[in-house]
Amino acid sequence: MTQETKNPRKRLSPDEIAARVRALLIITLAGVLFFIVAGLLYSLIFVYQPEQMAEADIKMFEILSPLTAGIVGALTGLAAGAALGKSNDDE
Repeated sequence: MTQETKNPRKRLSPDEIAARVRALLIITLAGVLFFIVAGLLYSLIFVYQPEQMAEADIKMFEILSPLTAGIVGALTGLAAGAALGKSNDDE
């Protein structure tokens, strides 16, 4: 007697798995970037700022600036890699 599965699912190809992983990475990095920018804008717009920035605020901006630039670079690389990969497959 053969046992049939009730919900047979088609296996994903390696290209489909790579596309899903790339999409998950892009969504995650874009979310992190959104919360960094939203937090910075909130702190600049709605929080009282004295004439001199506090030392902790200066250090926070020093840390977040390269972090944000790295995330933007990673997002650009992921998006460009997907576009270049598709154009190389077409040729």
